[in-house]
Amino acid sequence: MEEEVKGLRDYFNIFWRRKYWILIPALVLSAISGSIAYSLPSTYKSEGLILIETQDIPADLVRTTVTSYADQRIEIIRQRLLTTERIMAIVERHNLYPEQRQAMTSRTAIANSFRSNVGVQMVQANVTDPASGRARRASIAFRVSFMDQSPQIAQRVANELVTEFLDENVRTRVDMAADTVTFLREEGNRFQRQVQDIESRIAQFKNQHSDSLPELLQFNLTNIDRFQRELAANERQISVNQDQIVTLGMQLSAVDQYLPAGATAQTGTQPSSSHQRLDQLRLELNALQSRYAETHPDVLRVKRQIDTLQQELGIEGPTERAQVESQLDSVRTELQTARERYADSHPDIIALQGRVSSLETRLAELPVPPVAASNTSSINSDRPLNPLYIQINAQINSMEREVNRLRSRQAELRGLIEEYQARVQRTHLVQQEYTDLSRDHENTLAKYRELRSKQLAAELSQTLEAESRGESFTLIEPPVVPSTAEKPDRRKLMMMGVVASFGATGGLAFLYEMLFGGVRGYNAMTHALGRAPLVVIPIIPTERDRRRKRLKWTLLFIFLIAAGIAAIAVFHHYVMHLEVFWFKLMNKLSLL
Repeated sequence: MEEEVKGLRDYFNIFWRRKYWILIPALVLSAISGSIAYSLPSTYKSEGLILIETQDIPADLVRTTVTSYADQRIEIIRQRLLTTERIMAIVERHNLYPEQRQAMTSRTAIANSFRSNVGVQMVQANVTDPASGRARRASIAFRVSFMDQSPQIAQRVANELVTEFLDENVRTRVDMAADTVTFLREEGNRFQRQVQDIESRIAQFKNQHSDSLPELLQFNLTNIDRFQRELAANERQISVNQDQIVTLGMQLSAVDQYLPAGATAQTGTQPSSSHQRLDQLRLELNALQSRYAETHPDVLRVKRQIDTLQQELGIEGPTERAQVESQLDSVRTELQTARERYADSHPDIIALQGRVSSLETRLAELPVPPVAASNTSSINSDRPLNPLYIQINAQINSMEREVNRLRSRQAELRGLIEEYQARVQRTHLVQQEYTDLSRDHENTLAKYRELRSKQLAAELSQTLEAESRGESFTLIEPPVVPSTAEKPDRRKLMMMGVVASFGATGGLAFLYEMLFGGVRGYNAMTHALGRAPLVVIPIIPTERDRRRKRLKWTLLFIFLIAAGIAAIAVFHHYVMHLEVFWFKLMNKLSLL
């Protein structure tokens, strides 16, 4: 057997048969819901509109230190204002929720009730980002509202909340700018102390290594090179002076200390050419004796010439001991000069040492006649000094003093060279630590300057915030005393009640019909019996049925008129006055 399928006519018949089951309970429930909707207490909402204004001065000129978005700051301010302590202060100040406070309700429950009545709604708009040129959504304003059963209380609390938002925003921005300045100042002072500490360490380091700093490396190398050149020049000058001393010593040994007897210092009794010849021969003899032995033919020849010339001039020649002493002094001078040039193992040094030993041995074998020396001294004391001897002796003394001075300078130069070489060696060890200190000083100083620059910018931003020239909240629509209730929305509640009433009663009627409705109609009989009925007898209305039907339509008409009058009364008293409605309707029709 196929399942019975109901059509639209069947459902219409069901609702028509159960019309009283649907209509009467629905009207009763609608009246109850309407009375409940219009008996609920009214809650009034007062709100203020606050505009979010950008800073007056361009951000390229003065940058603010408050970098958070307006939405974030508004939410932070909201959380601060809606703390339990501040809420309870507002509740006591405006005498809110007296029933709950008398019932000793907890502070948390009262605070939650207050929070549920506070509203903060952002107002956004499509704006163009100046940086990227793209359109985006931005918050340009926000609304602060408060709801209460009393419109005056709602206005006063909303006004206080708006004032708190404005004051808290200014205080928050000023505090953030001041905290930024304080932080940068403290960090700048800390880095300043670090810079001073590093500078003190650098000063101590320079004082400790004042002669080995990297910047003095070139100076030290230049001094070493200068000292070495001076040392070499002095060595050459000493050699030249010593050669001159040897030459002058040889000349001095060939010159008599006193003039011949009867001669004066200005003029001699003998021709000056003979004396000059004698001096030349003596110099030649000294030169030959320094190179050859005493038995050499040239040495013997020059000695014979000197003896002959002395006999002609009547001058006694120097004794053999005096000649040996003169030769010994000359060889010693030459040995000292050679030692400054060569090592002790050099052949020239060994040869000169052998000559000194042989001359010392020879001098020790010669006797010293004291009487002869005394007579010679007494004789020579009456003779004037030879000017040539004095001149040569003065030159020798001057040369020896110059050599001594140069040797002292040489020792001083060697010490200076060693000192500056030690400085150069220490420079490479000092350079790494000095470089580390210099790098730390440069980095810390750069960070210090950066912090001071940021501090100046933050102080300028602080002045900007203190004078309220930064981003600010401006009240453009203060809270007013509301004239209409925000909730409940009685019309919506009433419409919902009517729809729910008719839906509930219709659903119940349909359910009852499905459970206990029986079999009705030709199709239902055919479906129930499995075969079609033979005859369909229609309903034959009687006079009584017709009277009942007229009565029902009359009662329905009266009910509809009463319901319309009731709806008009409800509309007039709870929704809008009929005069106002008629005026608005005529205006709309005239516009059409």
